[in-house]
Amino acid sequence: MPEIGSLNAGDPSQIGAYAIVGRLGEGATGTVYLATAPGGEQVAVKLLHPDLTGAERFLRKVEELRRVSAFCTAQVLETGLMGDRPYVVSEYIDGPTLREAVESEGPLHGPALYRLAINTVTALVAIHQAGIVHRDLRPDSVLLGPDGPRVIDFGITEALESGAASITRPVGVPAHLTPEQLEGTTVGPAADMFAWGTTVLFAASGRSPFEASSISATMNLILRSDPDLTVLDDELRGPVADCLAKDPRDRPSSGEILLRLVGHSQILATGELPPRTSSYAPYPGGPDLHLAPPPDPATRVTLPPPARPGRRRPLLLGAAAVAIALVSGGTVYALTSRPAPVPVAGPTPTPVPSPSSVVIQASPTPPPKDAEKTKTPGGRLTLHENPADPVRVVSYFISDTDGPTHSTYARDANGGTFRLIAENADFGDPSVSPDGTWVAVNPWLKFSASSYDYITFINRATGEKFSVDTLKQPLRGLSSTWSPDSRRLLLTVYDFDEKRKVQYPAGFVVVDVATRKATVVMTDDERDGYGNFDWSPDGRFVVGAYQHKKPAFGLRFRSLDGKVARTMPWVGAIPGPGVFSPSGTRFFTYCPESTGETGAACVWDARSGNRTATVPLWKGEATVAGWWDEHHLIIGDSRKDPHKYVIMDFHGKVIRTLVELAKKDAFKVQFRFARR
Repeated sequence: MPEIGSLNAGDPSQIGAYAIVGRLGEGATGTVYLATAPGGEQVAVKLLHPDLTGAERFLRKVEELRRVSAFCTAQVLETGLMGDRPYVVSEYIDGPTLREAVESEGPLHGPALYRLAINTVTALVAIHQAGIVHRDLRPDSVLLGPDGPRVIDFGITEALESGAASITRPVGVPAHLTPEQLEGTTVGPAADMFAWGTTVLFAASGRSPFEASSISATMNLILRSDPDLTVLDDELRGPVADCLAKDPRDRPSSGEILLRLVGHSQILATGELPPRTSSYAPYPGGPDLHLAPPPDPATRVTLPPPARPGRRRPLLLGAAAVAIALVSGGTVYALTSRPAPVPVAGPTPTPVPSPSSVVIQASPTPPPKDAEKTKTPGGRLTLHENPADPVRVVSYFISDTDGPTHSTYARDANGGTFRLIAENADFGDPSVSPDGTWVAVNPWLKFSASSYDYITFINRATGEKFSVDTLKQPLRGLSSTWSPDSRRLLLTVYDFDEKRKVQYPAGFVVVDVATRKATVVMTDDERDGYGNFDWSPDGRFVVGAYQHKKPAFGLRFRSLDGKVARTMPWVGAIPGPGVFSPSGTRFFTYCPESTGETGAACVWDARSGNRTATVPLWKGEATVAGWWDEHHLIIGDSRKDPHKYVIMDFHGKVIRTLVELAKKDAFKVQFRFARR
């Protein structure tokens, strides 16, 4: 239990709604008090010193800290002003600091040290994904509470710099500063990773790794010397060494370190830390991808009310599976014809399973053989079809850049004839709804009639036709795909970077057919020119690629208002819609390790995140177009003329051809498969 000092004569008896009980500590930026909330819970209240200027700017910055997930950190509960002095209310952690514990009980070893490393880096994952940098991680900012190590004081230094034009405060404990702090360069998340390495080394050795007899000698060690890592076991030595790289660009991210640590399951076999489970299970109070009802996309979303003070049960990373909470900012706009944007709440924490690998065998049952070859109207596509096929071409469009016409075709609802549904200025990419009722035509010639992009809907039974505005120039919506219930259409927002001359996905649009309204969600997924959004199998989430480390890609599930519900950073890139198998239990990506002269598609279990198959492809000459059945993929083969789309099993064996088109038409004709 931390030592609670008595109050001094000048200490307040009440701060806001909190009754002050005692002193927990005094620092350069303020005094920390133990207090009682109106509901009886104990909280910690930090009252900033009166020499802070720009108090309101400081509080606005501190409010961002409330986005950080409350596991492995002390949750920020409230902020306010006492006169002109800001205060911050957070969870009270009933335990000593890491420094106090090591100085009194000695260094940590084995599972206790490993547990500390995992909990503290998980806290950094949550902090960084909320867009915050701790800037002052050290043994004094880690509390050893009864439910595990917790990180405190994150973001306070950054908030002070934001709120104060001028304030006198120390530069920190010299032995735990980073090279970039000493050199006066930009301090980002990589600085926290350096500090994490020094903190873990302190816990293992009982001394700061760069501590010397003078401040100048300490600074010289930080900038030029590598510490002794022999006190660490193999499982920690490599991650800590990588984090202590002098150049911040060479350090791994917090998420990468966490994934590396949870991969060393042998250290968990001692009995104190149970082994990892490969199944996905949400943490207590976290999102469940199979239960909660989806939000109405036509409804405006508002910020939630402030959380009431009180203890929240954290995720205990020493039990069962280790989950990673990754949160990411998103901005949502509701759009009917041409409304003003309405910002909404940022995303919620996301549980992530461990990326362990389980390989299964492909099904030996082959698809039915093709029965006949048929030419589609326009003569560009040759189909190889069997009446028993579960998948068929249902729509296509021809952009005849060498001729006077552009044409869009869709198949009859009974699966027979292809009919012309749009041409010339009205032509576009057609997408047929799963129930066969609607064809959505996404115009190929953007902004030909106005400064707004739009989508046209055609009811195939009644002939009803209407358009919905989606995006204002220069944003454009591409890669349309229907929700499983045929009620909503999803588009990927593309922005054009004039400086780099590239287009990149910047968000998504959800169009509700019944209300004829569009919701535009701008996301912060960092990826360059690749990866369209798709629906989750139940239609409740939007799934997209994001670039967590160049050139590595991962996957994020977002609710329809943009909040992150699940993150899978290890799976590689998705090409766009159609990544989930017919049952929804699997999905494919381009494997994260596909490099050199070989390529591969990876098949993953959608619930656990485990890899179940690796399908060899022709590097640079193969694209994955979708699923044929649970055990076969549709692959585009561009090695020869004509180009083909074929059925391939998980061993890379081609079973049969589905579609042929001449090489010269490969960029003029785009078509879509759909399930019967």
